[in-house]
Amino acid sequence: MSEKSPPAGIDVRRADAAYRSFPSFDEWQRETSVDISRWNQYASLLQDRKDLTPELLAKARDVAKRAAAVDTGAIEGLYEVDRGFTFSVALQMAMWEAQLDAKGNRVRSIIEAQMSAYDFVLDFATQAVPIVEAWIRKLHEVMCKGQETYAVYTEVGVQEQQLPLGRYKALPNHVIRNDGTVHSYAPVEVVPAEMQRLCLELRSDRFAAGHPIEQAAYAHYALVVMHPFADGNGRVARALASVYTYRALSIPLVILAEHRLEYYDALAAADQGNYQPFIDFMLTRGLDSIQLVSETLKAAGVPAPVEAVGGLKRVYLTRGGFTHPEVDRAGYVLFEAFGAELGRQRSALSMSELTISFKVAQDVVTVQNSAYRTPVAAGPRLAYVTLNTSPPAQTELVRRVTLEVPRDSGKEDDLVLRCLETSETFSARVTEAHPAVSGTLQLRLGVFVNGFLGRAIADVTKSAANILREQGY
Repeated sequence: MSEKSPPAGIDVRRADAAYRSFPSFDEWQRETSVDISRWNQYASLLQDRKDLTPELLAKARDVAKRAAAVDTGAIEGLYEVDRGFTFSVALQMAMWEAQLDAKGNRVRSIIEAQMSAYDFVLDFATQAVPIVEAWIRKLHEVMCKGQETYAVYTEVGVQEQQLPLGRYKALPNHVIRNDGTVHSYAPVEVVPAEMQRLCLELRSDRFAAGHPIEQAAYAHYALVVMHPFADGNGRVARALASVYTYRALSIPLVILAEHRLEYYDALAAADQGNYQPFIDFMLTRGLDSIQLVSETLKAAGVPAPVEAVGGLKRVYLTRGGFTHPEVDRAGYVLFEAFGAELGRQRSALSMSELTISFKVAQDVVTVQNSAYRTPVAAGPRLAYVTLNTSPPAQTELVRRVTLEVPRDSGKEDDLVLRCLETSETFSARVTEAHPAVSGTLQLRLGVFVNGFLGRAIADVTKSAANILREQGY
């Protein structure tokens, strides 16, 4: 099995002979123009920011880098993405890692390598050093590290073979277009010379004086014209183009998968000698990148929605880590336990002279202690405990018991039942009633109710005795 051979139907000698080299940078400039006023207008979005700090710029640039890195492999069909996926990974939104994992280990490895490659480009762009072949080969190695194999045509059909990282192609990689014609890339034997010529162009004084979009478009186009590597040429070319936008404005060039058709059409026009559409395409993508970083900077210092929600949740937590509804629910549990215990003890009292009734209302009562409030989750609670004696000593006694909960409850803070008429109180820690009444609380509550009823019955007994005395009984 050969390492690689072109698709069946390609005459390699004829395809090699049909290769047309990339233009010089002089010719490129003569045939193209950049709308510099538009570029400057957009670039001012970053340059006019007085509050721009290295930290803020790095954060904003990282969003653009991640978007470019995610979609660069999708452009080549290594995997599929949609706007939601790219957006989540770029902004590192909630569950973004889970979304990446869902793509599988192979895709995750490819995307992570592509992110590393854009970091590699940024590190290089910040240095005042010229581009050499060895660096471009290293970029290919870093960019394609996550891709172990690539599809090749062999004598027995299409197969997966190991991708040589950081090495020029060993066999032709011409392709057949959809219309059946052959697209020729640089013959294997001329790749070293072509790459040497490209690097000389990229180190020339005229190139150094060029506009960053001219530089980015030229470097990108020249590399894809050659296709010097077995696979990954487009990814390397797009990362190489970012060197010049990084150096100009400290931002990567973002080309998304949704731009694929426009991108390929512009490259096809350039292959016919019409370079301007590709310049225009790269300018538009550069402006997109500026706007993306600018919008990210505007949001810098503002918490992401998931962080803001977390902050809002913390506002709603008490000192003890409870939510206010949890504190309210604990209060309701205590209040209901009080009513149940009162009903149990009331049922044990069998005498015809006394009737004890229990009613719950949502009447609002002013809380005297500023550290407490009435519950709000399901409304306030006020119990009416009414004692009625029978004739001839007919009288009524009402005891109102209200529920109060701490405003900023610690774990050891108390829930309070308060009798408005007698100021009797019963306290229970929030933890004793959350999520249910503890055993010791139930015992203490039984003792409290016993005393509460005993005092109320004693008071109503005094009233009944006074009535009988007044009536001469």
